[in-house]
Amino acid sequence: MHAQRLLALGSVAVLCAVLASLLAPSTSFAHERRTIGAGQYDVVVGWDTEPAYVNEKNAASIRISKSGTNPAEPITGAEKTLKVEIRQGAQTRSFDLRAAFGQPGYYLADLVPTRDGDYVLSFVGSIGGDQINEKFDTADGKFNAVQPATDVQFPIAAPEPAQIVAELQGTRAAAQTAQTIGLVGVGVGVLGLLAALGLWLSRPRRVGSLGIGSRRQVGERFS
Repeated sequence: MHAQRLLALGSVAVLCAVLASLLAPSTSFAHERRTIGAGQYDVVVGWDTEPAYVNEKNAASIRISKSGTNPAEPITGAEKTLKVEIRQGAQTRSFDLRAAFGQPGYYLADLVPTRDGDYVLSFVGSIGGDQINEKFDTADGKFNAVQPATDVQFPIAAPEPAQIVAELQGTRAAAQTAQTIGLVGVGVGVLGLLAALGLWLSRPRRVGSLGIGSRRQVGERFS
């Protein structure tokens, strides 16, 4: 009887633990953990500030420690030999790393993400003489993509930069079209004026109010 009670209590405890893990806020996807450099280094990669939002200053981050150490033994000096290449869509840019003040083994690449969606962080170079070329992709779901700033803007959500650019381009195109139409109208008016002037200059002219024969007749009367 006692054994059955203990078994029942154990089952309840396991069920509670499972439910707690399902209901608790998930933080496991904020950063990706991996062992790199032929098993020499444990790293934790993600955004310095989670979640990351468009047009908010942030940094790609990597924490490097000696593999298997507890507490973790930080690896220092990696900012001198390691860089991060950040890709979003079709655009890629290389960023220098800096050592975070007061946090040995923690390195940052400052940036302001200007587009929401998935980002790829590729750390290339070396750590302690070991060659490193490791890719971390938010699309894998192990750390978070960049979120639209409208998710947290209040009370009025500002338009996204891409929307502003599109509206400016539309306004500029409309202005150029109106300018072109105006110039065409002016050109047509000038051509019409020149045509009228040409007709006026080319019309037959009268020598005077009297013809040449009339002038002679008048002269003969008075002679």
